[in-house]
Amino acid sequence: MNFGGKIVILYLSFVALILTLVFNCFSMDVDLVSSDYYAQEINFQQKINATNNEKDLKSSITHVIDGKSIVLSIDSALLSNDFKGTITFFRPSDSKKDVSFKMNFTNKEQVIDAKTLIHGAYKLQLSWTSNQKNYFKEDVIFIN
Repeated sequence: MNFGGKIVILYLSFVALILTLVFNCFSMDVDLVSSDYYAQEINFQQKINATNNEKDLKSSITHVIDGKSIVLSIDSALLSNDFKGTITFFRPSDSKKDVSFKMNFTNKEQVIDAKTLIHGAYKLQLSWTSNQKNYFKEDVIFIN
């Protein structure tokens, strides 16, 4: 084989490599953190303000992972007539496994069955409104 034939083989190998890489890039799934990521980005300052409001509280919502359940506890001072909120278990590795619940405290506690969640790491995101103020809290938890 002469020198020109080797250059043609090298060039065709390079083209095949680039085409393989392009095909692999287009066939990969790319998940954003959430489907409305850009809308959430616009409201990010409100989330920062809500996080600062939560940090200013004397006592906040706490959680305990107790075997097969997750127990959330709230101080009675936070429970007001306009209290409402959501609990989100955000799975960073797969958005299809995110789970949300409405806050519904009974005797200052809410129990969530951990069987509704699969094993692994979650971000526990608590977002609530009380006394016409927004609050947000986020913790990383691991479900066994």
